[in-house]
Amino acid sequence: MSTYDIGMKSQQAMPGGVNGGGAGPPMSAAAELFKAVAHPVRAQILELLSYGESTIPELCEGTGVKATHLSRHLGQMRGQHLIQCLRSDGRLIYRLAYPEAAELLAAARSVLQARTASAVTSLRALPEELPSTALWDDQFLALEESLLSRSVIAEACEAIAARIGCTPEEAAGRLIMTACSRNCTLLGAARDELSNGQQPNRP
Repeated sequence: MSTYDIGMKSQQAMPGGVNGGGAGPPMSAAAELFKAVAHPVRAQILELLSYGESTIPELCEGTGVKATHLSRHLGQMRGQHLIQCLRSDGRLIYRLAYPEAAELLAAARSVLQARTASAVTSLRALPEELPSTALWDDQFLALEESLLSRSVIAEACEAIAARIGCTPEEAAGRLIMTACSRNCTLLGAARDELSNGQQPNRP
């Protein structure tokens, strides 16, 4: 049996085949669902609504985003049927379309915790002689700061990509250029981008 034949048989044995045409939802639909929450603001909206129904002013206060910007994010989430909009006493009320939608955030937290635990475990896989307590604390703090920095920079790239309609790679290039022009670190530029994009409403 050739390598090609073996590969084809393994693909056919996978649930749903290569194109995800099995009993479950196709992978393209799952990807679109993840895209619907692939932004810090939309993730915040999902978290807020997991605690109960909210109005537009409440969501603005919880996310720190203006109503005009918030409506675009709400529209994307409604398009994927993650949330519902109802009218009650003349007000628009938003809520989760399904309680299971909150599990998306729970799954993300589990993955992030597992990733951090794995990174910490790899640090512990040292020779028999462990470093002093002070050195170990320094290593752990450096790891924690590195993970946080990467997360902030990734969020900033996503925010830039969503704001100007470009790819994450192009957004990363813009962030690097911004950091160079301002003579600051990439992390500093990322924090500025997130801060400027999520300022609360001001009278």
